[in-house]
Order: sequence, then C-alpha cells, then structure tokens
Amino acid sequence: MSAFMWKMAGALVAGLIGLGMLFWALESTSLIALADGGNAETSRAPFSVYVVLFLGLLLVIFALLFAVVRWSRFLGESPETGQLPLWLAFTIVAVAGAALVVGTATHAAWLQEQDPVPMVVNEGFVLFQVLMTALVLIPLVLVGVRWAPGYQRRASIA
Repeated sequence: MSAFMWKMAGALVAGLIGLGMLFWALESTSLIALADGGNAETSRAPFSVYVVLFLGLLLVIFALLFAVVRWSRFLGESPETGQLPLWLAFTIVAVAGAALVVGTATHAAWLQEQDPVPMVVNEGFVLFQVLMTALVLIPLVLVGVRWAPGYQRRASIA
C-alpha cells in the first residue's frame, strides 16, 4: 500500500476517533443536563467531559485539514485520477445528513420519555452519529478540494 493511502487511512482513523470523542462528550453533557431538569445552565458535567469534547473537536479539525491538503496535493500530482461525481457526493451528504437529523431527533424524544433519565452514554447511538457524520464530511472534503481556489484539472488547461 502506498504511503499516500496509509496517510489518508490514518487521517480517517484519527477523524473517526475525534468524532467519537466529540459525540460521546456531547451525549454525556446532554444526559447530565436532562437529568438536572433540562436546564443546561445549572447542570455541572465533570471538567474531563469538556476536555474530551475539546480534544475530539481538535482531532477532527486537524484530520480534516490534513486530508484536504493531502488530497489536493495528490490530485495536483495525479490529474488523471477519477473523482466521485458531484451528484453522488451531494446525494451521500443529503441522505446521511437527513439520517443524522432524524436519528438525533428520535433519540432526543426517546430520552425525554425516560424516567429516570439513563446516565450511561449509548455507544450504539454515538457510533451511528460518528458514521453518519463521516459520511457527510468525507464527500465534502472531496468536493471542497475540487472547488478550492487554485485547483484546476490539467486537462482543462490544455
């Protein structure tokens, strides 16, 4: 496997771990707030949850930045590389985004019905959020590089 593929796989794994950290912390803080009567201002999540939230966000941002830079360099060096059609990329983004919104709303409604509120983060729901968000972000990286200023296909220049 080429060094490029290893680096992109590493960026994917780092991004997925960061998304997992981010959504775990968000779910944890929302469960604590819901258990405290739904008032997020008076609820107190442990400081470590906010550290995980921040580190997860940083990991996602750096993984996305790394992926965009590496993918744009690769396309510049290999202009004959085929790319995902725009209609397919936007279809994936729309379907995964809609699934994420509907799933999150359904989960929130289910949590509102629970008495008492479960204080354990549902790992399956976090995994669902991570996968759907990854399915939104990956095509956006590919489309973002394609539409970035300065990127031109060499075939269109000639």
